[in-house]
Amino acid sequence: MKKFPELFSPAYIGKLLVRNRVVMAPMLVSYASPDGEVSERLLDYYEARARGGAGLIVVEAACVDVPTGRESFRQINIDSLRYVAGLQQLAQHIKAYGCRAFIQLFHAGRQTSSLFTGVQPVAPSPLACPMVKEIPRELTGEEIKAIENRFSQAALYAFMAGFDGVELHAAHGYLINQFLSPHSNQRQDEYGGSLENRMRFLLNIIEKIKASTPELIISVRINMDDFVPGGLELKESVVICQHLEQAGVQLINCSSGTYESGLKSIEPASYKEGWRVYLAGELKKWIQIPIIAGGMLNNPAFANQLLASGQADFIFLGRSLLADSEWPHKVRESGLEDLRPCIRCNNCIDNNFRGMMVDCTVNPLTGRERHFSQQGIKYQHKSTALVVGGGPAGMQVALSMKARGFKVMLVEKEKSLGGLLNLACLPPHKHRVASLRDYLFRQVEKSGVEVFLNSCFNLEGLPGLNPDYLIIATGSKPFWPQIPGWDQSYCLGIRAVLERKPEIKGKRVVIIGGGSNGCEVADFLLAGNNQITIVEQNQYLAADMEKKNRRDLMNRLEEGKVNKRTSSQVMEIKERQLLVKNQQGLHEWLEADYIVLATGFTPNNALYIEAQNRHKNVYLIGDAFQVKGFKNAFLQGEAVAHMIATSLKK
Repeated sequence: MKKFPELFSPAYIGKLLVRNRVVMAPMLVSYASPDGEVSERLLDYYEARARGGAGLIVVEAACVDVPTGRESFRQINIDSLRYVAGLQQLAQHIKAYGCRAFIQLFHAGRQTSSLFTGVQPVAPSPLACPMVKEIPRELTGEEIKAIENRFSQAALYAFMAGFDGVELHAAHGYLINQFLSPHSNQRQDEYGGSLENRMRFLLNIIEKIKASTPELIISVRINMDDFVPGGLELKESVVICQHLEQAGVQLINCSSGTYESGLKSIEPASYKEGWRVYLAGELKKWIQIPIIAGGMLNNPAFANQLLASGQADFIFLGRSLLADSEWPHKVRESGLEDLRPCIRCNNCIDNNFRGMMVDCTVNPLTGRERHFSQQGIKYQHKSTALVVGGGPAGMQVALSMKARGFKVMLVEKEKSLGGLLNLACLPPHKHRVASLRDYLFRQVEKSGVEVFLNSCFNLEGLPGLNPDYLIIATGSKPFWPQIPGWDQSYCLGIRAVLERKPEIKGKRVVIIGGGSNGCEVADFLLAGNNQITIVEQNQYLAADMEKKNRRDLMNRLEEGKVNKRTSSQVMEIKERQLLVKNQQGLHEWLEADYIVLATGFTPNNALYIEAQNRHKNVYLIGDAFQVKGFKNAFLQGEAVAHMIATSLKK
């Protein structure tokens, strides 16, 4: 019997047959060239997801009105004939693998900046987005009609390029959503006021597309709820979708949220899987055309049940396909066993917010598919590699070198692999890190890498092992600042706290260090009804953290009444008290039953320095090279394996 039969059954969108129900959501990754052309990197990225088994790929937001409608520097453009050749390549790369290809037509409206566009943003009304804070220019009636024509012309270019369909981006606070929502549309003409008028812009675009390219499938990605006061709500959005169906739209992609709605547009890790699928389920009662639902989906059983229960016809995957481009193939073959899981760290989206290319913390191949490609390569060498350290960098380099034909030995001093992954999965809402760790454990076991646990590596034994390559991935160690009065009977590191050695309940706890580690330890301790104070020398807590998960964490700390002493420094510890000096030079004594040091980590690289005189091919990776977290560890592990293997082919 086929696994997940609903998920992998074919379905029609209009007259278009799609091989399965998995849709890759449009995600702006900024891999296009600076002038908006399709790049080699973009081709490789989408080709990998098509090859990975998705039924339909909706290519990310392509700008129909350059420069006014752009959101980022390296966004795809589709407002001129000059872009069609590159877009044709993109459509061909996707469809070559039996995957259907749509492209999303996009105008940012007020949710952009003149830093990106070089001109003042435009909108239905001269109301600034509270997050962007730049007042847009109100569009005239003639300008609105011109933009409608630009959408229609862009659809024609998409058709010329060979795309099966287009998706109109009417969600997330961008221009079409701005017209639909009474929150952002305060016009008094034919485009504002009543729902009929607010829909006019979108319906006119659809009418013009159908007149110029009737063969093209039209999808609309729409907010079922803006989650802002005075914005679109579910009841009104259902009515809009009914009008869209009547206008000839063949697919509705259900979404929600705007820049303003914060955590309900891009969810932090604490949100439950599929928390917003109820929006699609309600819409399904009122229209007949297919509906796409999604939002933090990764579990194929959950996705399959969503389809089986009739709440949706397709499911969209976003971050899950960044973490593993082969999600559909792997699920169909083995379920969850071989999926590299997304940990919902949101660093991918954080890059986008900062105007940078998107990459993935857990998948170093994302955006680097061609660079790290092993397709068609047969490795004939018989080289051996010894990896010292079984944390994320060590496991990744061991797997990558084994995949490239090396004989690999992995030595770890602890009783299990994992390194700091074993601690990182313990704070609240970090269970996906445990899933990532367990995935790596399984892959190492299946790969045939020879693992030695409880083994302290000594360079004296190096000649007997005689590896061709020695890779040091010994991670990091806690940074312990010299604070007078440190007493180990009640002064602890974060490892002891997270491993509940001792169990801390109903105590006064002061945490020294308010980076992400210190704040997550505070979140962990809230469950024990502890009275917590964080002392941080910088102005902000968790300043090193992606802002969506940071905001969610700060909310929990505020709800737990965690006391914050920012711009402050601990000067002395004495008899369960800490002397703290603030930025103004004022001193304060804080009482504590326990003091927790969360001042970060420092590279553990002594072995590498010593090994330089013992071996000719020594490499240092991960936190042992520089403490920069999992993303850097995985990337360096893959990069070093690729570099060594490539050098042997020359």
